[in-house]
Amino acid sequence: MRCFYVLVHGKLEWECEHAEDQEMFTPAGFYCHRYVFASGFEEAAEKAFRRVRKNLEKETSWLRSGLAKLTLEAEELAPAPMRKLLRRDSKGHSFYDGE
Repeated sequence: MRCFYVLVHGKLEWECEHAEDQEMFTPAGFYCHRYVFASGFEEAAEKAFRRVRKNLEKETSWLRSGLAKLTLEAEELAPAPMRKLLRRDSKGHSFYDGE
C-alpha cells in the first residue's frame, strides 16, 4: 500500500429543463485532487472517485435529485509521498462553464 495523487476531472451533464433555469449554477464540469492510500493505480482512482462523489452529494443536491449526471476520470495519477496523507483533505472543486 502506498499514497497516490489523483487529479480528478468531473463532467456534469444537466437535464434539459433544469439547465435552462437561469437562477441555478450549472457548470459543465470541475477539477479537484485527492491523496489516497491504495495498493495500486486502479484502486487509487476508484477511491478518489468515491470520495469526490460523496462530497458532491453532501454539498449539493445535483446528483441525489437527478438534476445532473456525473462522469469522473483520472486526468493524472501518480505515486506521492506518504506525508501527503497527513494533511487535511482538500474538498474544494474548481468548476468551469461550458462556454
